[in-house]
Amino acid sequence: MKKLFDDEEDEQFGFEKSRILVTVIPFVLIIVILAITLIVNNLKKSDEASKAQNDDLQQSIMDYADENKGAGEADTDTSQPVSASFAETEEHRGDEDIDSETEDGEQDSKPEKTPAPEASPTPVREAMKAGKKDYSKVEFHKDEQLRDMMAYWEDNNQKAINDLVYLDHYVAMSYSLKGTNNFHYYGDLDGNGKPDGKGIAVYADNRYYYGDWKGGVRSGQGTWIHFHIHFTKNTDDLYTAHQYTGSWANDLPDGEGSEHYDYDMSLLKENQGYNANLIGSYSAGLIHGDFYMTNIYSDGNSKEWNGKAEHGSWEYLSKNRDKRGNGPVLVETTNPDNYIWMHPNKNTNIGVPCLFFPTDGK
Repeated sequence: MKKLFDDEEDEQFGFEKSRILVTVIPFVLIIVILAITLIVNNLKKSDEASKAQNDDLQQSIMDYADENKGAGEADTDTSQPVSASFAETEEHRGDEDIDSETEDGEQDSKPEKTPAPEASPTPVREAMKAGKKDYSKVEFHKDEQLRDMMAYWEDNNQKAINDLVYLDHYVAMSYSLKGTNNFHYYGDLDGNGKPDGKGIAVYADNRYYYGDWKGGVRSGQGTWIHFHIHFTKNTDDLYTAHQYTGSWANDLPDGEGSEHYDYDMSLLKENQGYNANLIGSYSAGLIHGDFYMTNIYSDGNSKEWNGKAEHGSWEYLSKNRDKRGNGPVLVETTNPDNYIWMHPNKNTNIGVPCLFFPTDGK
């Protein structure tokens, strides 16, 4: 009887085991399937992220390659010049941002590399804004006034000269020449009554010359100054004065000389450089030879530059060009990796501006 009971118990136990397995196995399978699904999803996401990263990298490489097309034609110089706007002297381009590009084609965005100076906007038109006063009706005595000014010039009294040019009868003397390139003269004359020797002259728009003359034209050593005088509120003329001092021949700067610019500092743009001094040599009024230049910023700071010109054009310092075709023409004296860049279309006929104005008859 005992064996019979034992068999029944074993059979009952086996049945219970089978029922437990049938109940548990589906849950185990569900857990395994969920785990596998989770692992597969994670692997898929990781693969997609990796693919996206590779796509971004590939796009960056393609963009970089596009920017560097033609880089093989660049000069072998390994320096990293800073590109900057350098407008022609007769045209104001200070509000134009030129996209700079280093020799390697990388966009230059380092904050410590501020824009290099651009040539200052010198107008070729008359600068004076006379206001309501009619200077054609103001009396003046040219010989007496020029004699007085010449005495101050001989004494190198620039302050007195600056004071004289703002007086009504001096403004009227210059105003009488408006629309012409004629001049009033006081000084030495040759046998034909032409300026010859030492003398002083006044031109339209408060321009003066003191120095040597020969055969009726400026020749020898002399100083020319264009005073930018305004009797109404000035909002667009950066200058207060511009001058050239040095050698002259045939009525034009020729030989060693220098230019100097004075500004209304309140009109200068922040972080933009403006030409202050150019020291070098000229030929027929155009830059020609080695030059040293300084520029000024609105905060009073300045930088120094070196370059070389030939017949009114700056010589390029390398074959490098930025995306707009500009090339380096002047290098900073204290930072050999910083340049002033200029487009070939603008790098021509650069000289002393405002010596002559278009007249009414031209």
